[in-house]
Amino acid sequence: MQTFLGKEELLRSAMRYFCANGIKDVSARSIQREFCLGPEEFQSFFVDKEDFIRQAVELYLAEQKAEQTAVQAQTNHPLAELVLMIRHHILQLQHINPSFFIQIQYLYPRVWMLYLRHVQIHSYYMFYDLLNTCIEQKYLRPDLNIEIVTKVLLEQVNMLLNQSLFPSNRYNPTEVFRGIFKYYLRGLSTDKGNLSLENLLTEVNLHQEQIS
Repeated sequence: MQTFLGKEELLRSAMRYFCANGIKDVSARSIQREFCLGPEEFQSFFVDKEDFIRQAVELYLAEQKAEQTAVQAQTNHPLAELVLMIRHHILQLQHINPSFFIQIQYLYPRVWMLYLRHVQIHSYYMFYDLLNTCIEQKYLRPDLNIEIVTKVLLEQVNMLLNQSLFPSNRYNPTEVFRGIFKYYLRGLSTDKGNLSLENLLTEVNLHQEQIS
């Protein structure tokens, strides 16, 4: 049981709990008990459980956008920026129990649409713009279909986290990361891009303990 420290901190704590445990068995009463909220206090902030989950997801996505902006600010090299953003997405998603996505998709479709729009619009166009900048600066080949490359890139992030494909007790996550993205990005890169890519993938190293 936690001490209630304010609405935003409550939503952050709740989102961490949901990501770890899912939301299927969470009720308004258990939320009140877990986060030390009285019924009147709960009702002053939230209409019901779905509204609580919606607000938690909205805050999470807003903070993800801020974190991504901070990650992009770490370098002015577009290819390095691309690799850093891939890494950031992986590190965020690996903390989320896959059942969380399944449960909100079927139990709370309106909340699921918030997340889906984030991926389909914000994440998609962020990677699209990065790829386009890499092309303009001659790190990636000019003949790429950026729409297709962007979608494949996002799917590869999900593929790396798929335990049925790459169980962490059999595969070193760092090697899986390099194996997926090194060869994919090398196929997209110009000679100039390939000169930078090996060093970038070494510098942006995913340690075993970070994604196991």
